[in-house]
Amino acid sequence: MNEPASAAASTIRLETEASTLEATLRQKRLALGLISGCHVLNHLQYSITSVIFPVMMTELGFGLVGLGFISALSSFVGQGLQVIYGFLSNFFKRTTMLAIGNAAVGVTAMSQYFVGSFPQLVAARVAIDAGSSPQHPLGSSLLSRYFPKSRGWALTFHHSAGNLGSFLGPAAASFALLYMSWRSAFVLFGAMSLIMGLALFIVRDQASDSAGATKRVQTGFDAYLQCLKNRNIVFTSLVLMAGAAGRGTGVNMTYLVPFFMKQFGVSASSGGFILTLMQTGGLVGPMLIAWFSDRTGKRTAITQVTLLLSAIMTVLLVQHSGLTLLFYVNLILYGAFVQARGALTQTMIGDFATPELTDAAFSIYYFVGFISGPVWTLIIGYVMEHSGFASAFYIAAATYIAGMLLLMFVKDEAKPARAA
Repeated sequence: MNEPASAAASTIRLETEASTLEATLRQKRLALGLISGCHVLNHLQYSITSVIFPVMMTELGFGLVGLGFISALSSFVGQGLQVIYGFLSNFFKRTTMLAIGNAAVGVTAMSQYFVGSFPQLVAARVAIDAGSSPQHPLGSSLLSRYFPKSRGWALTFHHSAGNLGSFLGPAAASFALLYMSWRSAFVLFGAMSLIMGLALFIVRDQASDSAGATKRVQTGFDAYLQCLKNRNIVFTSLVLMAGAAGRGTGVNMTYLVPFFMKQFGVSASSGGFILTLMQTGGLVGPMLIAWFSDRTGKRTAITQVTLLLSAIMTVLLVQHSGLTLLFYVNLILYGAFVQARGALTQTMIGDFATPELTDAAFSIYYFVGFISGPVWTLIIGYVMEHSGFASAFYIAAATYIAGMLLLMFVKDEAKPARAA
């Protein structure tokens, strides 16, 4: 081949490689956008209930204990299912499971238009949480693989997308209730989840490997065993488990609006707007704290500090008797520090897990960390019902101190950067 032809061939090859790289980057950005968009709507589906459920309570005949029961049972089912996806990813595409799950959330959310009794509402919420169960483990695993050099940013973006849904939900529900019934509101928000879930089918993912079914089963079990032998993965998961609130759903979404209504004598809609302000801190705070941890590399120490501040802000929250400036500052800092734990610990899991263990590691992390949510929701609801809001908040504060103690068993490990 002569030199001009060789040069031309080289140019074509370089252009092809550049085009392939550009397409890969576009694919990653599309995945980040759609996966995070579904995370927004997953949290929105839950956070709108903080405003809508108090409106429904009289019509369907349930109180605070019933409110806690709905949250606990649906969360127990949905979060309990999170443990299986590290195994299922050996057989099914992650994006397909995510798409089907989010579409199921949308359809079931819309079906709440026909709810006429408390048991029917419980069944609908259980189905919604089951459909959303792939979001955390599979979404985090995909993004951890797609962005190995900027894992902290990508996972925090995904985490903050959930916080954005929690942020928007109460205000969106409050506005919706001004113009439509709670039944129509469920249809509106459910349709959004259905559309986004169907859009996920266009995101590409690698198919399961060509090994036989028996080998894939063994590989799946081995990954779980290796993760359970990893002290850092186990104790980081336990840190998420220990805190009563801060998972984006659960205690905060279930009880803060009733607390505001009781403490300050406001309506459900006004309580929803106050909750939205708290979510502002939960949206911005974790991003800033994760950014700082990326640059210092001291995630364990930073997480301990945020847990201590979470406990302090929780205790202070119930000391206010009016909607003063100090209350609003306290509320924003509460949202920032309580929510930061999730962003920091999931990034630690991504750091500690090798590529072949990523699916199993996130499945274990979210199962162990989130399965305690329903338990804390029931405990906090029971204490609020029988001993008042202050006692319940003091118990929640103590759980963050327990998380600080668990972090003493976690050791930061410097890992070489993996290629993107």
